[in-house]
Amino acid sequence: MAIDTTASTFASNRAEAAADDARFSMADFLRVLDERRALIRNVALGFCALTLLVLLYLPTLYSTSAVVMLDQRKNNVADLTSVLSALPTDPSSVQNQIQLLSSRELALRVIDKLKLYDDPEFNPSLAGGAPGISGLLHSLNPANWMSPPSAPTPAGDRRDALVSAFLSRLDVSALGLSTSITVTFTARNPETAAKVVNALVEAYTADQVETKVEAARNATQWLTDRMHQLALQSQAEENAVAQYKAAHNLIESSLGASYVDQQMGAINTQLVDAQSDLAEKQAILERAQALVKSGNAADISQIVASPLIVKLRTDQAVLTEQLGELSTQFGPRHPKMIAIKSQIRESDEKIAQEVARITGSIANDVAVARAHVGSIQASLARVEKQATGDSLARVKLNALEANVASTRTMYESFVSRLRATQDQDDIQNPEARIISRAPVPTAPSSPHRLLLFTASIPAGLMLGVLLALLAERFQAPLPREDLRPLQSSRAPVMARSAPTVVMPPILAELSATTDMRAAGLVIDQPNSPYSLAISGLLARMIRREPGRGTIVALASPGGDPGKSVIALGLARSAASHGLRTILLDGDFERPSLARAMGFQPSEAGIYELLSGFVPLPRALAKDPRSNAYLLSAARPSAAAQSWWTTSKMAEMLNYLRQTCDLVIIDATPVLAPAGMTAISRLCDEVVLVTHGGAPQAGLLGAVQSLTASGARKLGLVITR
Repeated sequence: MAIDTTASTFASNRAEAAADDARFSMADFLRVLDERRALIRNVALGFCALTLLVLLYLPTLYSTSAVVMLDQRKNNVADLTSVLSALPTDPSSVQNQIQLLSSRELALRVIDKLKLYDDPEFNPSLAGGAPGISGLLHSLNPANWMSPPSAPTPAGDRRDALVSAFLSRLDVSALGLSTSITVTFTARNPETAAKVVNALVEAYTADQVETKVEAARNATQWLTDRMHQLALQSQAEENAVAQYKAAHNLIESSLGASYVDQQMGAINTQLVDAQSDLAEKQAILERAQALVKSGNAADISQIVASPLIVKLRTDQAVLTEQLGELSTQFGPRHPKMIAIKSQIRESDEKIAQEVARITGSIANDVAVARAHVGSIQASLARVEKQATGDSLARVKLNALEANVASTRTMYESFVSRLRATQDQDDIQNPEARIISRAPVPTAPSSPHRLLLFTASIPAGLMLGVLLALLAERFQAPLPREDLRPLQSSRAPVMARSAPTVVMPPILAELSATTDMRAAGLVIDQPNSPYSLAISGLLARMIRREPGRGTIVALASPGGDPGKSVIALGLARSAASHGLRTILLDGDFERPSLARAMGFQPSEAGIYELLSGFVPLPRALAKDPRSNAYLLSAARPSAAAQSWWTTSKMAEMLNYLRQTCDLVIIDATPVLAPAGMTAISRLCDEVVLVTHGGAPQAGLLGAVQSLTASGARKLGLVITR
């Protein structure tokens, strides 16, 4: 027979036991919803009622907003940025202004202006009267039971608490990517909310003006003090310059130039002129001397231009002309000739004398010019010596004058700066302007009672479903008419009516049910009483022998349908404990376990396995909720009960005893025509499942029949 692969099949699937035990299908979820709909309904109603109570308790709040825009426009009357730079409008600067709007100092200004410390909404100590719901809830809080009585709060702490309460209702945020800032305030009184927002933005803009005015005043005061200091410093430095000039005789003209420098310049000019005149006269003298030596004195320009020379030459020319005329008439010794020649000689002597005189005059002019040049050079030397001393003295004078000029320039700069910053207090404008004031809100902003109450309905349902799932997981199964826990009565009441029959021991008392879903409790609720009773029954049935499993047959005297539920529960419980388990549906004429477990009709079953048509793995069907396997007939057969008497059946069960830990047979009724006698011989133990209210005669007959058939071990499971 082809059943040698069973061991490998169990070995490969045993590792999947833990994961398959925890399966929770959609059908189970729908079952939990149906069974625990009362819990879900009650939780949802309670949650909605609690939400409604909280919503009725919550105070009605009103919110309103104002918008402030950072404005970089400037007043053109005066340069108002001379003291403070223009307010930047980059994102970080906008965030800085948001921090300023939500600062505690600005909040204190608004609180003092509106006298919010007298408003019970912001100062709870003024509320007085009955404690109300909030006081009742405070007293019901266990955390406040052991707390000591609160001491009087200091004034500073009360003020800080007031500011904190104010800021908790304030929201300041940037409006998109613009330079506008939205200021929102929430209060119970709509008029109070509008007043607070408008007062806050007005205080913000006023603070900007005050900051600029204060900066201008401080700058003006500082500039005035500094200007006075510079004026005194400049006066002292100018006095030092005047005293230094007087001490070193440093006199300057009205144009600021030194007299020594002016004198040196004039002497240099005179020296150049004198030297030029000397050179000219010396050149004339040298030329005259050269012409005299060469006998050409008449070519000297001074001689040619002399009136006396001109007259003498004219007279000499007349005498020469007369001499020529007389020479034609008289001889050389004629007295007239001698007289004319004598006159001509006298004229030559006079000319020579005049030439000598003129030449001497030129030489005298050269000597005078040379002396003049020497005199000018001597004067220049004296002035240069004086200029050298003045230059040494003017080095320090220049430093003193530079200090005077620097101080004067700084003084003039401070004066102009002071004039620019004076009288700006009355024309200062804030660099942020209010573009939208806060109106008085007409509708509350919170709480959204209708929305929250509507949202509480699905939230309550979800909470109810969650609690139902937790109850299904950790609590006992719900009491039903067909599944009720029994009292722990172990008295074999049926033994009194038949003293000649030895009744088998009672292994367990279970709730009577025909619902196959009860077999899933051992997986879904392993700690429930039903699951614990199944686990106890399993522990009493199983035998621990090395290399040998246990075959247990569950039977009933008259065909109790609850027997199949118990058989499936035992199989799943055994599989959840890691036992290799096979559930055999022994009623081949009316197989019901496969259909109850959700399997479709199969082409391979126990008949095909015993006939050798299919191997054991193909004949087995794995339980979808555990690692247990089901072996059943593929189709009903009236003659199938005779299979229990075949050697193939004995061989298969013997092989399963060697390869499995537990084989559970859901057998036919004990009083059936055939089958149960053979089953009792093949099994290690037979467990009779009987209802506590069933006739005792049927139970006695079943016990007698099983004892007569040679059953090795008997046990009772009583259902109620």
